[in-house]
Amino acid sequence: MSRYFFRISNGRPHEDNVGEELRDEHQAWLSAKRLARDIEDTLEPNGKWMVEVRDADGPLYLISIAAQKLR
Repeated sequence: MSRYFFRISNGRPHEDNVGEELRDEHQAWLSAKRLARDIEDTLEPNGKWMVEVRDADGPLYLISIAAQKLR
């Protein structure tokens, strides 16, 4: 098992200093997708959210969610 960290940003970064023990990178990806689904409920027009998954060696995944009001 490895420790994965989930950094969330919506203009103000939230650093995950504790992380989560997960079996592998695939499990970290699934956790990041669940987190992104939770975030989408708070997304406003012209808003932007990012979820970055890191392990001890650095960044693994980045999910970016952006909304634009076109008119």
